[in-house]
Amino acid sequence: MDTDETIFSTDWVTVKKTPRGFDYLERKGKDSVAVFLLRRNDASSQKYEVLIRQQPLCIDSTEFYGQMKLFSCPITGALDEGESPEEAALREIYEEAGFSIKLLPLGKYIVGTQTNEICYMYYANVTGIKPDVAQQDGSYHESISKNEWHSFEYLSHCDYSACQIGYFRLRDIFYI
Repeated sequence: MDTDETIFSTDWVTVKKTPRGFDYLERKGKDSVAVFLLRRNDASSQKYEVLIRQQPLCIDSTEFYGQMKLFSCPITGALDEGESPEEAALREIYEEAGFSIKLLPLGKYIVGTQTNEICYMYYANVTGIKPDVAQQDGSYHESISKNEWHSFEYLSHCDYSACQIGYFRLRDIFYI
């Protein structure tokens, strides 16, 4: 039986080639989560905002004026060993935004055609919920990341694929 050949490997990603010549990335078995936190603009409004996390990507450490470039995404993170997707999502929400909430599933998708990573998506309406102070995980990347509330429409033109998938799924749920 033919096996895949490892072309390149780091602590978190491996590039492999199949016997038929197809290259793909393997993220060391780490699936991920993306969580959309929404709130109403104000109590009388039917318009929603979404929490966007501006954070660096480990595959693009480009610096501008001495600072790392930040990318827009929902609350994201990788599953720790033995952790369910929902447990990872709850942990990431508390670490990155300070919310202790109940989540609703939004589906899942394969991150790219050349990776084996599954991204599990969740959402919650946090209108009127006051978060605790976000604890972060102590990493440099988390220390330079920041949270911003944006109009729900922001998701439709965000570069991160989960944003665009989430936009269409959440639009139908919230009738936005």
